[in-house]
This record gives sequence, C-alpha cells and structure tokens, in this order.
Amino acid sequence: MTLLLVAALVAAAIAPHLLPRSSLSPMTGVAVWLSVLALRAMLVFLVALAVVLYVPATQLFQVVTHWCVHAIVPFFATHLGFSGHRLGDAAALVPGLAIGISVISALFVIWRAGRTVRRWLSRSALGAGPRQSVIIGGPEVVVAAAGIRGASVVVSTGALATLDEDELVAGLEHERGHIVRRHPYLVVTGRVLFAAARVLPGSAEALAQLHFHLERDADEYAVERTGNPLALASVICKAARDDAQAGPALAGLAGHAVPARLGLLLNRRAARTGLLGEIGGRGLAAVLIALVFALAVAAPSIAEAGIAGMQGPAAAPICHR
Repeated sequence: MTLLLVAALVAAAIAPHLLPRSSLSPMTGVAVWLSVLALRAMLVFLVALAVVLYVPATQLFQVVTHWCVHAIVPFFATHLGFSGHRLGDAAALVPGLAIGISVISALFVIWRAGRTVRRWLSRSALGAGPRQSVIIGGPEVVVAAAGIRGASVVVSTGALATLDEDELVAGLEHERGHIVRRHPYLVVTGRVLFAAARVLPGSAEALAQLHFHLERDADEYAVERTGNPLALASVICKAARDDAQAGPALAGLAGHAVPARLGLLLNRRAARTGLLGEIGGRGLAAVLIALVFALAVAAPSIAEAGIAGMQGPAAAPICHR
C-alpha cells in the first residue's frame, strides 16, 4: 500500500510537466497547477511532521544529538541551563518552524502589497475612466487589475493617450477578466502554497505555470468579449515596457509568459483546446486533489502514531565526552 502511494505521488509529480500547456483550457491548467502546489505543500508538511515525531526516536538521532553539554562545558549547564538533550530535540523542530516562518512571511507580503496598492490608488486616482475603470496619472502605458478584495481596473493617462479604441477595450476587458474570474484570490492561494512548498525542486515552475494559465484565462475572457485577439496582442506589446509589476495585489497586462501568450493570440488554431488533453488534464486535476485529501486525512493518524511512539519508554541518554 505504501509503495502504491509513493508511486502515485511520483507519477502525479511528473505528469503535469508532460502535458503541453496549450492543450489545456486555461481554468483546467489553473486547477492542475494549483493542485500540484497543494500536493507539494502537503508533502512538505508531512515530512516536517515526521521529522518532529519520528526522527527523535531513532537511535541514529540519539547518537548524533545526545551530547551531554554539562559534561563537556559545565558553564552552560551551571549558568545558562543548557542541555545537550534538549538542544537535540529542539533541532527536530527546525523544519516545521522554517515552513511556518515562510508561510507567515508570504501572508505578510500579501497583506503589505494589498495595503500599498490601496494607498497608491487613493493617492494617484484622478477619476472614473472608461468601462468602470480608475484613471491614474503617468505617461507609462499601464492597464492593470489592482487590489485583492474589491479589486479595480486601473488605466493610466499614458495608456489613454497611446492606445487606440480597440486596444484600450481589449486591455480593459483582460483586466476585467482577472477580477470577474476571482484571479487575485487564486494568486494569493498559489503564493501561500508555494511558500510552504518552496523547498521542493520544481515548485517555482509550478507557480509560474499557474500564473501563465491565469493570464491565458484573462486573455480568452477578453477575446470572447471583443472578438479581436490582434488588438489584445498589440496592447500587450505596448504595455510590456511600462507595465505594472505583477504581484499578489497588482496584475498588469504583460505580467507573465508574454511570448507564449502572444503566440496563442496570433495563432488561434494553436489556442484551441485539445479534447484528449482536456480530458487528461481534468482527470489529472481530480487525481491530484484526491491525493491531497488522502494525505490530509492520513495526517492525524500519522501524528497520533508518532505521539504514541514518543510516549513509550525513553532510551537512556548517551553522553559523549
């Protein structure tokens, strides 16, 4: 059973990278890569749990860490109260603390980014713009979705002066797509999961793929409403130099994977979703979600067994002089 689970986890980790990203519909791609990040975060959590509950009970850990500090340097035990045994046990908590600090740091960065964007809008807003957007000052070509909760579409005076009507409408609809599709919340979720899973190789690529499919979804939203992919491609090119830096609370037109997105906008045949790829992508997303839930359900049992083992007869301390 254990080998079967390990094989399923390895296959699930490899399979998403084998799917051509243009063969999936954007939201299927989002589901796949968000599930990949969730699975990676769950695996890191379980490894940290195992380190805390199981590793200290192993003989190797006792041999390595059970140095009697009081026997080697009496000053530490007499004046500072340090114990080699307690230091060894505390070392087992380091992975869990590192994950917690990483996640808390990511949440703080997201909160600070949201606050910075709100202040920026209140300071820079000049008034209402076309299609329920907010006009901001500046010569740069900026069209972006700003904020997380209650996000707004912003457009710069430089964009209003530079873009023609079709380009402006396409750019505004792209950013409207981010808000209507609740992309800011998906970005926040992905970044928090990445903060927990960043120690695993490939997690950064999974986050980049998530961002790519979110941008594709906004692209397709705009094309469906304007019927003009060339106008959207044009405004993305014009905004690429001056566009707002993408972040958890600010998404500009040229945020991620511009060449690949332009290729799909200029070649609409390549942007069509393949039936087999879509079926495979949805099936893979379902498998990944099932694995995440299976590991989440197994976590309490793993913790209970580890705690029971820790409450067993303790081994005699091994003192090295």
